[in-house]
Amino acid sequence: MSHSDSDRKLPKKRSNKYPPAGITLEIMVRALVEEYGWAELGQKIYIRCFNENPSLKSSMIFLKQTEWARLTVEDLYYWRFGGRPANWVGPAPRPRDDDGYGDE
Repeated sequence: MSHSDSDRKLPKKRSNKYPPAGITLEIMVRALVEEYGWAELGQKIYIRCFNENPSLKSSMIFLKQTEWARLTVEDLYYWRFGGRPANWVGPAPRPRDDDGYGDE
């Protein structure tokens, strides 16, 4: 009985360009929470999952679904701990919403 390559269940390679060097988003959030705590992190990056009943689980769900927030967290991580990749483009502007955040 011969098995072709398509019959084998091999793990798929990850194709993420971020984060570099095996630093996952979870590692970044954990490091930032350890450094600043939830309250100060919530002041630095104003997103609800950092300010209202913060948890790693809720933060990961939101950050994986919301590019501007994920990039903002990555940017703060790179600023604080270094290791920014050469091709880093930085976070996109936060969309305006009705809470007045971003109004100057």
